[in-house]
Amino acid sequence: MVEPKPTRTLLSRLAPWIRFLITGGVIAFLAGKVNWPSLAHRFASAHPLWLTAALTVTLGSILLCGTRFYFVLRLQKISLPYLRTIHLTFVGFFFNLFLIGSTGGDAIRLFYLIRWFPHQKARATLSILLDRVFGVAALFGLALLFLPGATDRLRADPTFAPLASALPWLGPLGALLLFLGFIIPGFLPNLPLPQKLPGRAVLLDLLRGLRDTMHGGWNTVAVVLVSIGVHLLSFAGATLLARALDLPITYSLAGLILVLIFSASALPISVSGHGVREGVMIFLFLHLGLGTDPESAIAYSILIYGLGLFWSLLGGIAYLTLRSPSTPK
Repeated sequence: MVEPKPTRTLLSRLAPWIRFLITGGVIAFLAGKVNWPSLAHRFASAHPLWLTAALTVTLGSILLCGTRFYFVLRLQKISLPYLRTIHLTFVGFFFNLFLIGSTGGDAIRLFYLIRWFPHQKARATLSILLDRVFGVAALFGLALLFLPGATDRLRADPTFAPLASALPWLGPLGALLLFLGFIIPGFLPNLPLPQKLPGRAVLLDLLRGLRDTMHGGWNTVAVVLVSIGVHLLSFAGATLLARALDLPITYSLAGLILVLIFSASALPISVSGHGVREGVMIFLFLHLGLGTDPESAIAYSILIYGLGLFWSLLGGIAYLTLRSPSTPK
């Protein structure tokens, strides 16, 4: 007997439309506040050399994303060739452009993995999740390292003063969480799960996958190091963009800005963070002493998005050239 599909709630059906409305409303509000000739001048006066450098660095960051995914798959005992993993990574970035939210590309990658490796569905799903987890953990870990470089700016504004005061505690707390993250998975497969628990075999496979990931030797080390490299290059790209626009943004400050921008964009209240990203950037510029004109903040925000957009469009070509999932290499 086939179980009927669960009925979607009214909120779940309205959620996409609410996101579109919020995105459109925020963009319309910001559009009414912007001096358009000044914004156009900001873009026109950007230094091409620094823009090209930022674009090149961003490509390196995306390639490292694919490299991280390759090592995560190895930890899950999924044998996907390196070049095909890079190929699939670009396809994921492409679908992130127009699928609602920032996880549309993850769904596409999971679709192909399950089609290519139908007997490893649990491990394939876990690999997508862990790829995200390692990326986020590295991002916030680096933020803790770079925050002290922006302490003076944070203390100068009442909005960020509590964050500056919490810095001495955030470092040890982050180290403790990292330690627990590597230790706890080793005990998970030994949990006394009931024999008749529904999905017990799948759950045990997932727990073993977590253990294999955290205790995978050099593959685990590679995932951590590559995850750090991804964001170091992202911070470098944002710093180069700041130079292109003649903005007083240092490397550590660029890292802090990206952490806050990525966090705001990930909130499920808009379409891929559009509008919200620009609004948060204006707020940060005002409170970090980077300028009171919204045009500089919006230009910087759009160009940061544009770096990923350029290479993500190439992911469309990658998608068109990706062979059928039924014939994996």
